[in-house]
Amino acid sequence: MRKWLLILLTVAALMAAQTAPAAESGSTAKKKKPAYQVGELTVHATKMDQEMDQLTDSVSVITEQEIKKQNFTDFTEVLRYTPGVEFKRVGGPGQYCYPKLRGFGNGHFLVVVDGMKINDGYSPGAGNFFAQIDPYLLERVEVLRGPQSVLYGSDTTAGVFALTTKGGYPGANLNLGGEYGSEQWKKGRGGIRGQIDKLTYSINFAGVDSDGVWSDEYYRAYSPQVKLSYGTDKFKIGGSFYYSRTKYQYAELRENYSYVDSKDEWWAFQLPDPEQWTEQKYHLGTLNFKHQITDNLRHKLVLGWYKKDRTAYDPDNGLLGYVTAPVNNFTLDYVHYYDKGDRVPVYDRGSSEKYYTKNENYMADYNLIWDKPFGEHLNTVLLGLEYYQQEGASWGRYGETSGRVDTKSVYLNDQLALFNGKLLFNAGGRFDEHSKFGGHLVGKVGAAYNFPTDTTLFANYGTSFRAPSVFQLYSAKYGNPNLDPEEGWTVEGGVRQKFLGGKFSTELTFWHTELDDVITFQYGVRPDGSLGGYYYNSDEAKTEGIEFGFTWWIIDQLKFSGNYTYTDSRSITKAGVESRTVQIARNKFNLNLGYYPFKWLELQIHLYYSGPRLRWRGDIEMDSYYRVDFAARAKLGKGFTAFGRVQNLFDEKIEEGLGYKDPGLLAYVGLEWDLNLLNI
Repeated sequence: MRKWLLILLTVAALMAAQTAPAAESGSTAKKKKPAYQVGELTVHATKMDQEMDQLTDSVSVITEQEIKKQNFTDFTEVLRYTPGVEFKRVGGPGQYCYPKLRGFGNGHFLVVVDGMKINDGYSPGAGNFFAQIDPYLLERVEVLRGPQSVLYGSDTTAGVFALTTKGGYPGANLNLGGEYGSEQWKKGRGGIRGQIDKLTYSINFAGVDSDGVWSDEYYRAYSPQVKLSYGTDKFKIGGSFYYSRTKYQYAELRENYSYVDSKDEWWAFQLPDPEQWTEQKYHLGTLNFKHQITDNLRHKLVLGWYKKDRTAYDPDNGLLGYVTAPVNNFTLDYVHYYDKGDRVPVYDRGSSEKYYTKNENYMADYNLIWDKPFGEHLNTVLLGLEYYQQEGASWGRYGETSGRVDTKSVYLNDQLALFNGKLLFNAGGRFDEHSKFGGHLVGKVGAAYNFPTDTTLFANYGTSFRAPSVFQLYSAKYGNPNLDPEEGWTVEGGVRQKFLGGKFSTELTFWHTELDDVITFQYGVRPDGSLGGYYYNSDEAKTEGIEFGFTWWIIDQLKFSGNYTYTDSRSITKAGVESRTVQIARNKFNLNLGYYPFKWLELQIHLYYSGPRLRWRGDIEMDSYYRVDFAARAKLGKGFTAFGRVQNLFDEKIEEGLGYKDPGLLAYVGLEWDLNLLNI
């Protein structure tokens, strides 16, 4: 890993020396606007449209342009490059995806698309959504780290991922493109975006057909997206619709726990399965209304609907293949035993019965926002009313479960900006009335100060909670209707700093989170005497760490950026037994070098490192790994752009899930055509 870090830094220094512009003489020399002098980014997920330097939280904003520069084919890679985020990503395209944020997994962060909450009601989290939404359809991604329960309610202990799909803009533009690459990756995409008088429009599509890392594996996805908006600066009505149908075939995974004492003796494997697939259909629709009542008073309403249907099928295909027994007295079925070196037959464990799940969410979120200036100060008050309903059900192979929960909420947030925005105070509270566990109150306070030295200090404290899922409450086999919500608190502090007139900017954040009444699963006898297990409130969880990020425009043509995250994540049982959280790396970093030698050429080289992590059972530590990625875009003229991306350039061994085959080096090339329809 060290050699690639040295290579990256050396290349940066050489490029800076070779491309530094000669000094211009004379007062008439024409000066270009430096690339780093861009407007401050506005964060929409705060619901008050605040600029970055007006926040008391740690936030990342990823724009459509940044996604395009890296030629991302997988949305998980977009997020992997940001502080605090990591993944257990296994299998081929579209397959299993387990995102993590600040040491927490599914159910402890919220996913929002176009203002609509999409976390499943049936089981915690958003499933494989991150692995299956196409990055081509996104205009913007905002990552709000730390508890956001005042604005969004449950499931926000670690933060919020707010995704915005593509919208229209002035003009008229047609974009078409195609890609081809490793694993027989084939992708077609296209869109038309623009504005006609008071109507803005955006219609986009992406389709993927790919193989996987094993024979018989494949991934197919079909994803149209539409967004329309009509109105003026005073009143605007808009709507969006996203649909995606995905299907993936995957290999059989077997693990054995009886022979695991150390990694040298660990044993697991995959074999191709000709008929093991999962199909998912996503529907998401929103309507939003915005009205500027007076110069200082505005309100908006978001109505949303989200539905996900999932079908899984794994028929019994008999003999799948053979493996070699790793030890004496080895067995797969506890009926037949083999000596070390014997050829062991592996049979499918499938069933002719399919398994179905359904999740459906409904939401109405109303905001009244009052911006009251008084002298050099500004007070912004947000009053929110929300109704949120989640339905979840499963049937088929594993039995039937269904349930519904709804939440009525009122929340208030006040931000006071004093002395032309130098001193900021932020405070808010939220009351939720949940149909199952009753009333719940959370709050948050924060402050920030912007010094004349381009230094910003910020700190905040917030409480959070997570409501139990439908499956955890109502499953006939495992559910517990007496579950309480998890409750937690977080303290966070940090500093933002700019140097060299804005060429170099950096942020350092520390956080500490504690979570009580964590919902865990207990194997064995249920309270009613039946066998199987059940969910109950038991453990505590603690995470703390440091996030550091920087951006340095060495020259206008050379941008060096990166981030580092240290995470200490632990769980503590009621008996006081403390253990490290599984699948969380203590150390992770990214380094990226962007080089733009000509207007028509963009080059990116990226180094990613993940430290050792425990596998899901907590018994074996996986190896650390690093990988180098490369991306390039070249404008060919007449609106055509050729692009390419290489992931894991040096084909390093990567362990994110033991037993899974890693795809290794991946390469993709593509061609894109942009046409300004107004110039035809």
